[in-house]
Amino acid sequence: MKQGMGWPIGVTTILALTVAANIVVMRIANDDPSFSVEPDYYRKAVHFDSTMAQQRANLALGWGFDTAIDSIGDGKHTRVSVALRDASAAPLPGAHVAVMARFNARANDTLTAVLEEQTPGTYAATLPIAHPGEWEVRIDAIQGSQRFSASSRVTAVRATTTATASRR
Repeated sequence: MKQGMGWPIGVTTILALTVAANIVVMRIANDDPSFSVEPDYYRKAVHFDSTMAQQRANLALGWGFDTAIDSIGDGKHTRVSVALRDASAAPLPGAHVAVMARFNARANDTLTAVLEEQTPGTYAATLPIAHPGEWEVRIDAIQGSQRFSASSRVTAVRATTTATASRR
Protein backbone atom coordinates (compact mmCIF):
# COMPACT_ATOMS: atom_id res chain seq x y z
CA MET A 1 0.00 0.00 0.00
CA LYS A 2 1.24 3.45 -0.90
CA GLN A 3 2.22 5.82 1.83
CA GLY A 4 -0.64 8.27 2.62
CA MET A 5 -3.46 5.94 1.51
CA GLY A 6 -4.51 5.21 5.13
CA TRP A 7 -6.58 8.40 5.43
CA PRO A 8 -8.68 7.95 2.29
CA ILE A 9 -9.30 4.30 3.14
CA GLY A 10 -10.22 5.23 6.73
CA VAL A 11 -12.64 7.96 5.62
CA THR A 12 -14.21 5.66 3.01
CA THR A 13 -14.60 2.89 5.60
CA ILE A 14 -16.26 5.23 8.11
CA LEU A 15 -18.65 6.57 5.44
CA ALA A 16 -19.53 3.03 4.31
CA LEU A 17 -20.19 1.94 7.92
CA THR A 18 -22.39 5.02 8.46
CA VAL A 19 -24.45 4.24 5.36
CA ALA A 20 -24.78 0.59 6.42
CA ALA A 21 -25.86 1.58 9.95
CA ASN A 22 -28.47 3.99 8.53
CA ILE A 23 -29.88 1.25 6.30
CA VAL A 24 -30.16 -1.11 9.28
CA VAL A 25 -31.87 1.56 11.41
CA MET A 26 -34.33 2.39 8.58
CA ARG A 27 -35.24 -1.28 8.16
CA ILE A 28 -35.83 -1.67 11.90
CA ALA A 29 -37.96 1.50 11.98
CA ASN A 30 -40.07 0.41 9.01
CA ASP A 31 -40.69 -3.07 10.43
CA ASP A 32 -42.00 -1.79 13.79
CA PRO A 33 -45.68 -2.85 14.06
CA SER A 34 -46.31 -0.33 16.85
CA PHE A 35 -45.62 2.56 14.47
CA SER A 36 -48.58 3.59 12.36
CA VAL A 37 -49.38 6.11 9.68
CA GLU A 38 -52.99 6.87 8.82
CA PRO A 39 -53.59 5.29 5.40
CA ASP A 40 -54.22 7.77 2.60
CA TYR A 41 -53.96 10.69 5.03
CA TYR A 42 -53.43 13.25 2.25
CA ARG A 43 -56.71 12.36 0.53
CA LYS A 44 -58.48 12.55 3.89
CA ALA A 45 -57.01 15.98 4.56
CA VAL A 46 -58.05 17.25 1.12
CA HIS A 47 -61.58 15.91 1.69
CA PHE A 48 -61.88 17.20 5.25
CA ASP A 49 -65.10 19.04 4.36
CA SER A 50 -66.77 15.74 3.43
CA THR A 51 -65.58 14.26 6.74
CA MET A 52 -67.21 17.14 8.61
CA ALA A 53 -70.37 16.73 6.49
CA GLN A 54 -70.46 13.05 7.53
CA GLN A 55 -70.15 14.09 11.18
CA ARG A 56 -73.13 16.44 10.73
CA ALA A 57 -75.07 13.63 9.02
CA ASN A 58 -74.26 11.31 11.95
CA LEU A 59 -75.66 13.88 14.37
CA ALA A 60 -78.78 14.43 12.23
CA LEU A 61 -79.44 10.67 12.06
CA GLY A 62 -79.15 10.35 15.83
CA TRP A 63 -78.04 6.74 15.57
CA GLY A 64 -76.15 5.15 18.41
CA PHE A 65 -74.10 1.98 18.76
CA ASP A 66 -72.49 -0.41 21.20
CA THR A 67 -69.29 -2.20 20.24
CA ALA A 68 -68.15 -5.41 21.94
CA ILE A 69 -65.22 -7.81 21.62
CA ASP A 70 -65.76 -11.24 23.14
CA SER A 71 -63.02 -12.61 25.36
CA ILE A 72 -59.99 -13.86 23.49
CA GLY A 73 -59.71 -17.63 23.26
CA ASP A 74 -57.45 -19.10 20.59
CA GLY A 75 -56.59 -15.71 19.01
CA LYS A 76 -58.06 -16.77 15.67
CA HIS A 77 -61.80 -16.71 16.30
CA THR A 78 -62.73 -13.68 18.40
CA ARG A 79 -66.22 -12.30 17.86
CA VAL A 80 -66.67 -8.56 17.29
CA SER A 81 -70.23 -7.26 17.48
CA VAL A 82 -71.94 -3.94 16.90
CA ALA A 83 -75.47 -3.14 18.08
CA LEU A 84 -76.98 -0.26 16.09
CA ARG A 85 -79.83 1.88 17.40
CA ASP A 86 -81.93 4.47 15.61
CA ALA A 87 -82.76 7.91 17.02
CA SER A 88 -85.50 6.43 19.24
CA ALA A 89 -83.01 3.85 20.65
CA ALA A 90 -84.78 1.00 18.82
CA PRO A 91 -82.64 -1.68 17.11
CA LEU A 92 -81.66 -0.75 13.55
CA PRO A 93 -82.07 -3.87 11.36
CA GLY A 94 -81.12 -4.37 7.72
CA ALA A 95 -77.95 -2.28 7.61
CA HIS A 96 -74.70 -3.10 5.83
CA VAL A 97 -72.04 -2.83 8.55
CA ALA A 98 -68.26 -2.96 8.06
CA VAL A 99 -65.56 -2.56 10.70
CA MET A 100 -61.85 -1.85 10.82
CA ALA A 101 -60.13 -2.81 14.08
CA ARG A 102 -56.62 -2.07 15.22
CA PHE A 103 -54.78 -2.92 18.42
CA ASN A 104 -53.47 0.36 19.82
CA ALA A 105 -50.06 -1.04 20.70
CA ARG A 106 -49.66 -2.46 17.17
CA ALA A 107 -51.60 0.16 15.22
CA ASN A 108 -49.94 -0.67 11.92
CA ASP A 109 -51.76 -4.02 11.83
CA THR A 110 -55.42 -3.54 10.92
CA LEU A 111 -58.21 -6.09 10.67
CA THR A 112 -61.31 -5.54 8.53
CA ALA A 113 -64.60 -7.39 8.23
CA VAL A 114 -68.15 -7.05 6.96
CA LEU A 115 -70.48 -7.92 9.81
CA GLU A 116 -73.53 -10.15 9.39
CA GLU A 117 -76.80 -9.43 11.14
CA GLN A 118 -77.25 -11.90 14.02
CA THR A 119 -80.43 -10.50 15.53
CA PRO A 120 -82.35 -7.37 14.49
CA GLY A 121 -79.89 -4.49 14.89
CA THR A 122 -76.98 -6.64 16.09
CA TYR A 123 -74.16 -7.39 13.67
CA ALA A 124 -71.13 -9.63 14.23
CA ALA A 125 -68.08 -11.20 12.60
CA THR A 126 -65.10 -13.24 13.70
CA LEU A 127 -61.66 -11.63 13.58
CA PRO A 128 -58.20 -13.00 14.47
CA ILE A 129 -57.81 -10.86 17.61
CA ALA A 130 -54.97 -12.27 19.69
CA HIS A 131 -53.83 -9.34 21.86
CA PRO A 132 -55.66 -8.30 25.02
CA GLY A 133 -55.81 -4.56 25.59
CA GLU A 134 -57.21 -1.43 24.00
CA TRP A 135 -58.58 -1.69 20.44
CA GLU A 136 -59.92 1.02 18.16
CA VAL A 137 -62.96 -0.11 16.16
CA ARG A 138 -64.14 2.05 13.24
CA ILE A 139 -67.69 1.39 12.09
CA ASP A 140 -69.27 2.17 8.74
CA ALA A 141 -73.01 1.43 8.55
CA ILE A 142 -75.26 1.98 5.54
CA GLN A 143 -79.01 1.55 5.55
CA GLY A 144 -80.74 2.56 2.34
CA SER A 145 -79.32 5.96 1.39
CA GLN A 146 -78.22 6.80 4.94
CA ARG A 147 -74.61 6.36 6.02
CA PHE A 148 -73.28 6.38 9.59
CA SER A 149 -69.62 6.21 10.54
CA ALA A 150 -68.10 6.27 14.00
CA SER A 151 -65.22 5.04 16.08
CA SER A 152 -64.96 3.57 19.56
CA ARG A 153 -62.35 2.13 21.91
CA VAL A 154 -62.92 -1.36 23.25
CA THR A 155 -60.87 -3.36 25.73
CA ALA A 156 -60.27 -6.99 24.80
CA VAL A 157 -59.56 -9.41 27.64
CA ARG A 158 -58.44 -13.01 28.10
CA ALA A 159 -61.22 -13.88 30.50
CA THR A 160 -64.73 -15.25 30.55
CA THR A 161 -66.34 -11.80 30.52
CA THR A 162 -67.06 -9.62 27.50
CA ALA A 163 -65.59 -6.13 27.40
CA THR A 164 -67.99 -3.51 26.10
CA ALA A 165 -67.68 0.15 25.15
CA SER A 166 -70.62 2.39 24.34
CA ARG A 167 -70.95 5.62 22.49
CA ARG A 168 -73.88 7.58 21.25
